[in-house]
Amino acid sequence: MSDKQDDNYSIEQFVLKDDDFKTFAELISEAFLADEAALEGGATIIFSEQTFRTLFGAPGISRDLMVRARYKPSNEIVGFLGSINKNLSINGKIYKTAIPSWLVVHPTHQRHGLAKEMGKKMLEIGKVAGYQGGFSFHEPDQHGIDASTAVARETNTPLVRLISLNKFVIRVFDTKAVASVVKTKWYERLVFKLKEKVGKVESTKVRLYKEIDFDQIYELTMDLVKQSEISIEPDYEDMKWMLTNPNVLCTVHEDVDGKINGYILAWEFTTAGFGNSIPFGWLDTVHAYKLNKKEIKDLANFISSKAIKLGWKGLQTPYIPYFDAKPFIRANFIFFAKKVWIDLFNWSNIPIPEKPKSMYFYWR
Repeated sequence: MSDKQDDNYSIEQFVLKDDDFKTFAELISEAFLADEAALEGGATIIFSEQTFRTLFGAPGISRDLMVRARYKPSNEIVGFLGSINKNLSINGKIYKTAIPSWLVVHPTHQRHGLAKEMGKKMLEIGKVAGYQGGFSFHEPDQHGIDASTAVARETNTPLVRLISLNKFVIRVFDTKAVASVVKTKWYERLVFKLKEKVGKVESTKVRLYKEIDFDQIYELTMDLVKQSEISIEPDYEDMKWMLTNPNVLCTVHEDVDGKINGYILAWEFTTAGFGNSIPFGWLDTVHAYKLNKKEIKDLANFISSKAIKLGWKGLQTPYIPYFDAKPFIRANFIFFAKKVWIDLFNWSNIPIPEKPKSMYFYWR
């Protein structure tokens, strides 16, 4: 920022409070709806207060690891960069990391360098707080990668590509609704329409999650972490809290002894475009490697049927191949070309495998 712009704006670390959730949810939504890519292609996210709470309200969140931009003449908050602290496991060794998340600047205050300055501030406070690295999710057609690259360059911080994801796994229940918020080609709509139907669930071993199931769910998740070369280690209390949220859907599969041996976890968000908005589900975790293909298909069809009852118009997730997608394809999920990069600000020289053989990463 120039000296004149420095006089108009302040970049501040602050402590996030519950009373802030609605304000920042509205700021994020307003910024996303005005984004150039969203105006052209739709498929942006509207944040409700509950969406913001799902991402930043967990008991283990470091609420002082937050940054905002303030416009001094009006005292208005015009920018936000949150952070979600995560333990990164690499071959069993744990590193203290965080995910700088949902970097936004109000549309009328963009092009003043605020995104870059908030990124630099987050990097500074992360180092002071003893973090060893910070993740960023980047879409090539968004401006976040530009801000991250500038922050890395100006702070002389290595920005390392962990993985490049080239496709999403998606499930569409209502093609007309999806087409109202996402720019789609006619043949894509045709495929969506042909695959709307949810198959019959023949298994008696699938059901909805119950609170009493949590320890088994956590044990399964930690088992997946231990099997992965690079993974995020979930916090017990945070994951337990996550499953109590009203916008979360979790379905489980039991073995012959009634023990849970697989689950799928999703949470609701709102996707928007072209003046319309619809509820959608984000597939946060798929734990199915102990199941055979028939069991996975049944579990996939079961969560689809429950998502429809909740009013969701579809499900989606960037595809990290820690789970077998083929049974999901048999359950009318499809691959959809879309790029997402997972990068790491690696100021502590965390030893990252050059070509990791396995990676588990959950999104909340």
